Amino acid sequence: MPARPSNSDVTSIDDSKRSLTLQLYREMRRIRRFEEELYRLVSSGAIGGTTHLCIGQEAVPVGVSSLLTHGDQITSTHRGHGHLLAKGARMDRALAEIAGKKDGYCQGKGGSQHVAIPAIGHMGSNGITGGGLPIAAGLALALQYKGSDRVAVAYLGDGAADVGNFHETLNLAALWGLPLLFVLENNLYSMSTPIERTSACESFADWASRYKGMAVARGDGNDVFVVRDLVQPLLERARAGQGPGFVEFLTYRQSGHSKSDARVYRTREEEARWQERDPLLVAVQRGRDCGLEACDFEAADQEVEAEVEAAVRFALESEAGGVDIALGELGSTELASSQAKATVKGAIPKGTTITLTEAIREVLREELLRDEAVFVMGEDIGAYGGAFGVTRGLVEQFGPRRILETPICENSFTALGVGAATGGLRPIVELMFGDFVCYAMDALVNHAAKLRYMYAGQVRVPFTLRMPVGRRKGYGATHSQSLEAFFVHTPGLWVAFPSSVEDAVGLLRTAIRCDAPTIFLEHKLLYPVRGAWPGDDYVLPFGEARIVREGSDLTMLSYGLCVELCREAAVQLAARGIEAEIIDLRSLQPYDRATCIASLQKTGRGLFVQEATGVAGVCDRVIADVLPDVFAYLHAPIQKVTGAHVPFPSSPMLEDLMMPDVRAVLRAALEVVET
Repeated sequence: MPARPSNSDVTSIDDSKRSLTLQLYREMRRIRRFEEELYRLVSSGAIGGTTHLCIGQEAVPVGVSSLLTHGDQITSTHRGHGHLLAKGARMDRALAEIAGKKDGYCQGKGGSQHVAIPAIGHMGSNGITGGGLPIAAGLALALQYKGSDRVAVAYLGDGAADVGNFHETLNLAALWGLPLLFVLENNLYSMSTPIERTSACESFADWASRYKGMAVARGDGNDVFVVRDLVQPLLERARAGQGPGFVEFLTYRQSGHSKSDARVYRTREEEARWQERDPLLVAVQRGRDCGLEACDFEAADQEVEAEVEAAVRFALESEAGGVDIALGELGSTELASSQAKATVKGAIPKGTTITLTEAIREVLREELLRDEAVFVMGEDIGAYGGAFGVTRGLVEQFGPRRILETPICENSFTALGVGAATGGLRPIVELMFGDFVCYAMDALVNHAAKLRYMYAGQVRVPFTLRMPVGRRKGYGATHSQSLEAFFVHTPGLWVAFPSSVEDAVGLLRTAIRCDAPTIFLEHKLLYPVRGAWPGDDYVLPFGEARIVREGSDLTMLSYGLCVELCREAAVQLAARGIEAEIIDLRSLQPYDRATCIASLQKTGRGLFVQEATGVAGVCDRVIADVLPDVFAYLHAPIQKVTGAHVPFPSSPMLEDLMMPDVRAVLRAALEVVET
């Protein structure tokens, strides 16, 4: 029969319970007072912009974070002040961030919705509903990959359960057994719309339970001890490598969606009922049950008030950032210092003639051998070898852990790659067709391109996205596009589009080894093109064009497949006594402005050739950018030859009619020269 606990043991247990209760109450009080003061400052105009408060929901982040370490990582939401403070943020720097000050955690660039503190495991709040879910899955994948016992936690609201990222990410987490806990704060409203009008489920926990391997719980989100009791076994299970968990907490947002929300969509009677279950009141009652008195809570309140007063002074007196902060932290494609690794002996002797497909495959193989942090992820890239055979044979050599096949969910697995990159890996994501990148634009434009900037350089995104693009006779409107202008237009993304084996090798190696998110475009019709293998450690910097052919009468600017059109046209022009200079941009962002200007100033005439539509394309960007520096040297307006501004027809014959060809390039070149 077990021994009865002694009086000293009981006293120790009671003291521990009282201490924990008071600690949890104080953390919830910190969040409450921080947000009340923030609302006052925003409403008075002392702090600009908007903000989304979590008043009434404090028990969830406090209960969860009380079981986490700084080594555990979280992603947060637009309503994330509670997650931030509960994870260990200082109140003064958090308020300074929202006030847009240099002393804020992200120097004022993140604000209320986009803040991160990686040093304490807060990997970023997110202004896109559901946007942080696959990022968290990527962080969890990185933890799993490294053999860590840490976990990732993805906070989300009930509205996020209706977006594609929710189901796609739960599916990926369950398939791969990720150490990830989804924490859903169900406050009953997706902004203003009640959940019964948005979500066709009995509960969100019911939805989550349908994924094999997902441990699920549901309970009261206004009682911090219930939160701890439900979360603890799920975290222990994830730490032990037994797979992801999902917990739904029922809670209530006492404030409006944002500062301008008058809450006309719900009754004051409903609000009063929920205020009776205010998390702070519940914690006080818990404290009284274990012997705490009013003076104990009053002392905690006084401590919090002193912290609030100091935080307000700090935030309002802090200096605002300057242009260096506003324009800084977009990153670069310089090779990361951590990438100074030994050269891997390749299987192909330097100078050997190979196809572009073989060259890209060999770069992937060598980089996988060179750096354990590198892995390749995408659809059908294992036994099938990818849609165009580029990854053929890699899974046999490296196994499914390094050649990771995904479901068909481009946005989520791309964003998962972004999360894995911020978690310390170097993912190379392959899309089956470039057209499918439209699914992944949120992952690329809102996350890959912005995280380093928003979080003031506290994270790096060494992420490479490869995709086949362009025409291939008969593929039609959704499998033939060249969408590079999308990415050139997006600050924070770097874009390469090589036309030769040598350039593909050098640019792809740079993309993989640098700390910037890069888009690597591979034209389908260039895969069989042959060239010389340039060597096992050959790299090319982004932003340096290649002079394919020198000339004095006309500058042809191009990239990708159309470089060869320019070359063929130049031969015919030479037969007429016209010497054309051909500039292959090969790097579209950044592009080599200086080389383009020097050539146009030399020849006085220019022609830009590209396969993509000429409406707001790369051609327009380059021409507009160089024109102020070359205008005085021009003998004729710069012209362009591009694809027609229509979707691709499936008929190969019709496709030919809308594409630039050698005759069109020659005709335009003669017109420019003869003007």
